[in-house]
Amino acid sequence: MTAHTPVDPPRSWWRRVGFALINVWLVLHIAAIIIAPASVSPSSPLIRTGWDWVHPYLQTLYLNHGYNFFAPQPGESTLVGWEVTRDDGSTEKGRFPDRSTFPRLLYHRHFMLTESLSFVPDPLRLRWHESYGQHLCHEHDGRRVRLERITHLLPSMQMVRAGVSLDAADSYVIEPMGTYQCRD
Repeated sequence: MTAHTPVDPPRSWWRRVGFALINVWLVLHIAAIIIAPASVSPSSPLIRTGWDWVHPYLQTLYLNHGYNFFAPQPGESTLVGWEVTRDDGSTEKGRFPDRSTFPRLLYHRHFMLTESLSFVPDPLRLRWHESYGQHLCHEHDGRRVRLERITHLLPSMQMVRAGVSLDAADSYVIEPMGTYQCRD
């Protein structure tokens, strides 16, 4: 008597198509994940065209991370300096984000608030600044608050090679944001 080896039934047509579709999606998904950081300037026209194709997909799945912030050439950062004056004439000064802020997610929230200042539409800009001022007045029991936008510029490669400190005083640009009376 001979041993009978069982034969696997052939895959159905639908299973083969499903398997092929999943593999195609997986290849395209991985390509989209690779194209996203590669498309940050400076990049080739081919990569930028690829970005045009994959951007809607990545945005829908919330996979469009802020690669511009980290590399290859991050931009300057923004801080907000403030000075609160109280009824008795005393003042308190500070900046946010402040590295000593804990928990770290709160620091990150403050950081994102200051970075968003560049994107506030002009008609809302003064109201946006005043909202920062009113919050600081409330937090520090103030009568008046003065705000300034502090832009920290990145040093050039030549400055770094020359030994210029990353926090050199001339790497900061200060612009007034206004003085606001505190409301009760």
